[in-house]
Amino acid sequence: MQHDITKLLEVSRRYGSDARYVLLGGGNTSLKIDDVMYVKASGHALANIDASGFVAMSLPRLEAIWNKTYPEDPTQREKEVLADMMASRSDGETARPSVEALLHAIIPFRYVVHLHPAIVNGLTCSQSGKTAAARLFPEALWIPLVNPGYILAKTVRDAQAEYKKKNAKDASLILLQNHGVFVAANTIQEIDQCYKDIMDILQRSIVRKPIFTVVKPNAAHVALVQKAMQTYYGGKQPYPIIANRELSTRLSNLESFASISSSYTPDHIVYSGFAPLWVDKTVFFAKDTVSVLIELFKNFEIEHGVPAKIIAVQETAVFAINEAALLLFLDTVKVAAFTESFGGPRFMDANQINFIRNWEVESYRANMVAK
Repeated sequence: MQHDITKLLEVSRRYGSDARYVLLGGGNTSLKIDDVMYVKASGHALANIDASGFVAMSLPRLEAIWNKTYPEDPTQREKEVLADMMASRSDGETARPSVEALLHAIIPFRYVVHLHPAIVNGLTCSQSGKTAAARLFPEALWIPLVNPGYILAKTVRDAQAEYKKKNAKDASLILLQNHGVFVAANTIQEIDQCYKDIMDILQRSIVRKPIFTVVKPNAAHVALVQKAMQTYYGGKQPYPIIANRELSTRLSNLESFASISSSYTPDHIVYSGFAPLWVDKTVFFAKDTVSVLIELFKNFEIEHGVPAKIIAVQETAVFAINEAALLLFLDTVKVAAFTESFGGPRFMDANQINFIRNWEVESYRANMVAK
């Protein structure tokens, strides 16, 4: 039986079209009706999603997953959980559900809207995030950094049970360290009010906003980097470039660059890479700058197994392999600036970054977005 999901589509598109809340294919939403949950399919962007972008899933089948025991090995565990998730789809469904479908299912509210606002991640990706969240959002459930997928869902499920014991109600606001926020309610109006309150509170709490006033980089240096990128990455069109006051400060030296040198969230890894390539200004002192740059690109790919998606050139600018990488790296810069209000930056740890980089689910999502 097909239910009316008009309101789910409306709220998904509205938040998905607002860059303050979500970028590209990030975020997901769901609606529960009786024993069915409609959840975003993997690889779909909220901004222009239609009914085909949602998967109908059986809530009883999803609940049955908690009665199973899975292997300790992360790769094998996630493979088996994915198989059970796919088997939990309603009859006739063929799309692949969001990896967070299991998490959506355990949140006992009609609507769930999960987004990644940069200002929220300024809190969740900061050194004092948990303490600040307890002060600013005492009703929220804080979830520490854990592997996404089954482990995240289990962690939230266990934390919810403790929350309900203490508060005699279910958590409707969940803040995930180095990830984002889940807001749940039985009406869209409640969802909207909660997000408005979150954004208003954080706007009043931040020390400063990032300064994106455009600056003009050294044209000769830019031309050399563009030539090297076109030679190594291919193509004849200029690669996307960012040069603004916020970046100028952070491109001064490696110390100032540290706050944007790694990954804050899974989306940053998927779209702009797990880490940018830093290029020292001395590269422009070489006799053949282009050849030196190409060697740096090559060495990065040899060391990490993937080409750099972001090239950060000291005292010049940041270059990206495509617009998506550029957009998410700008988000990294925003998050870095917002973390200053909450004790400074806190990246995902190396184990988490490696898990995301090698996780089949994120590879699938990245491939879907690339199509």
